[in-house]
Amino acid sequence: MPEPPGTYTLTTDAGEKTCSIGHSGMGKAAYPNGDIYEGQFVDGKRVGKGSYRYINGDVFEGTFADNKKTGLGRLTYAAGGFFHGHFLEGRREGEGTFKYANGDIYSGMWKDGKRHGKGTYVFANAKYAYTGDWKDGFIQQGTWSLTDGTTYVGSFKHQMPCGDAIWQTAKGTVVEGAYVQQVLPLDEDKPKLGAPPATEIRIFWKTAATVAAEDDAAPFGTDSGSRGFQR
Repeated sequence: MPEPPGTYTLTTDAGEKTCSIGHSGMGKAAYPNGDIYEGQFVDGKRVGKGSYRYINGDVFEGTFADNKKTGLGRLTYAAGGFFHGHFLEGRREGEGTFKYANGDIYSGMWKDGKRHGKGTYVFANAKYAYTGDWKDGFIQQGTWSLTDGTTYVGSFKHQMPCGDAIWQTAKGTVVEGAYVQQVLPLDEDKPKLGAPPATEIRIFWKTAATVAAEDDAAPFGTDSGSRGFQR
């Protein structure tokens, strides 16, 4: 990572300045922290089309209003991935697609920089997909689609199934039931001083009814099953 210059420089057709106050038109601003902006200014502020390169290598290309990202734009991350969509007051807002560094992709609605509203999240490795309603970054209600055609329809909590739900296989077998979540402590050899105890969330499934299709094995039996998630 380059060393920040520690001073502000604005380069325009008229030459270099040490401040942007009163400048309107095109310019290139080098900020004390090492960030660089190239684009339009109005009365000394970033307004209109431009590109902003952060010192860490992230690059935003789009439009600005009152020095903040606004409207349609693209933010490409040096560590991998990108966001292409709408911004408001510098945050992701409205419709947009985020490809994360690990290859996961979320496409849908955003609010205050978080996944919020209708959207679909596809996991790159497992190829599973969550589709439904999101709030404050987490899925609340929707469908979990597996690669073999099996789907879960119901509610979520902590990004995991919770409450009444329906599983359906690709061949048409329908299993109705419910998930219950429990937070359980984890045994630690050396717990960290002052840190909250480590826990895992374990989910338990209970089948209520099954309507089996011909030549199909239901994904769950009538007994309860469980799965643990550490946090």
